[in-house]
Amino acid sequence: MKKNRGLLIVVAIAVVLLATVLQGMEPKVWMSVMLSGATLAALYFLVASGLSLIFGLMDVLNFAHGVFFVLGAYVGLSTFMNPRLLFNTLPFLFVVIGAAVLAQHLGRNFWGRVHDKRTRQIVSVALMLAAAGIIILALRGFPIRAINAFNITAVGGAVSTAEAQEPMVAMLRRVSLLLLAGVPLGLLLAPKEHQDELPPRPVWQTALIAAVAVVIGYALLLVRDPGEQFLLALSPDLRFLLALLLGTIAGALAGVLVETALIRPFYGNPVTQLVLTLGLSIAGIDLIEAVWGEEGNPPMPPPSIFNASCRSDTLLGWFSEHCQSIDVLGRAFPTYRLFIILVGVLVFVAVGLLLRRTRIGMIIRAGVQDSEMVQALGINVRQVFTFVFALGSALAAMGGVIAAPYLGVFPAMGGIFQLQAFIAVVIGGMGSYVGAAVGTIILGMARAFGDHFVAAGITLPFLDAVIKGSPAIARASTVLIMAIVLLVKPAGIFGKKEN
Repeated sequence: MKKNRGLLIVVAIAVVLLATVLQGMEPKVWMSVMLSGATLAALYFLVASGLSLIFGLMDVLNFAHGVFFVLGAYVGLSTFMNPRLLFNTLPFLFVVIGAAVLAQHLGRNFWGRVHDKRTRQIVSVALMLAAAGIIILALRGFPIRAINAFNITAVGGAVSTAEAQEPMVAMLRRVSLLLLAGVPLGLLLAPKEHQDELPPRPVWQTALIAAVAVVIGYALLLVRDPGEQFLLALSPDLRFLLALLLGTIAGALAGVLVETALIRPFYGNPVTQLVLTLGLSIAGIDLIEAVWGEEGNPPMPPPSIFNASCRSDTLLGWFSEHCQSIDVLGRAFPTYRLFIILVGVLVFVAVGLLLRRTRIGMIIRAGVQDSEMVQALGINVRQVFTFVFALGSALAAMGGVIAAPYLGVFPAMGGIFQLQAFIAVVIGGMGSYVGAAVGTIILGMARAFGDHFVAAGITLPFLDAVIKGSPAIARASTVLIMAIVLLVKPAGIFGKKEN
């Protein structure tokens, strides 16, 4: 109590102010506003939780985290509405990963034969140029715009699959070239210096993983037409679940790629990490715009269980009626938003149990305290780092898919949610998982009440007139809260001071 006296005073003042504000509002109004705040908090948490986990274990501030949010949203949208885009692009990714994984493993022996530093630099540049040249040759003239033009709002209008896709022979040529490009990429990712670490996995395991990835890549290409028809024939609910799954997996794979290829070489160099992730955030959004276009997309249809044009009187009645809204104290509230809140709660509980009740969670928490000691115990800390980065990226991508039916899909959505996630993490305390959850709740409620008061105005007890503000005030409220919290407790609500 003595250590947090200032913070408790601020919380007490905030509670009094909130009670004063709510006193002049009808119960149905403030309950609806609070549920809207909880919806925003759940989406903020899916981004902020990953940021908090990555910083807590790896001490990395990832300014490209919002890219994973956008990537998940677009992959989910394509899975739901335009699966031909996936069948014509995923083979490229799988064959490159397969070849790169095997080449990276064998690259230890390759670089061991190149002892001169100058020679290594020359070989690295040659490999980089070779990889870039093969990739450009493989993707030159690829009709990405036509493949992505699946509705009348897309660039170029709707284009049929038969007209958009290239012949199978041309696609096989592209895939084979990219398979070849994975070799120099893998060699570039291989460690060039001897490092004291645990021995790598056996060659046969790496070869098996690479073979499976390559087989999946070619198989997806060979079944692209029946695969597209099969997915579009599925019910909207199954397609939504598949979109959620593939969007989350896409975020995890992107996280593994970023951590392995870009973040890992610069551990212990925070300035380089900041500049690198900042540049990656710009390049990532540009790449997403190159694939899906700069135009925004309408909201992805939610599952049919939230689509019936009716209002359920109770939550129990909704299970049989599947209405798109539910009565909350006499006011309709969309049931899909309740689903978003539920997902946020389930993710908080699931990740909390993972950290507290599992062996991998124990290793993660121990790695936060002393990664060198964990390494000395025979645990591959690098793999733990990669797992945590992939988990954080997957949570952000899942948030993007879930937000798609609520907000729509547009390239700038990642930057908006990333900013709020950073503010929430700072408020809760850097590296604190519980603090990230508390911070997102505070921000979600502040933004929801701020938007409400901007629209409806606020009546103070000592004034008769209704006070209204601009939307900028609602957006600035989150920054103001962060400033107040940091003035009272610079380390955040659950943060710890460094000795």
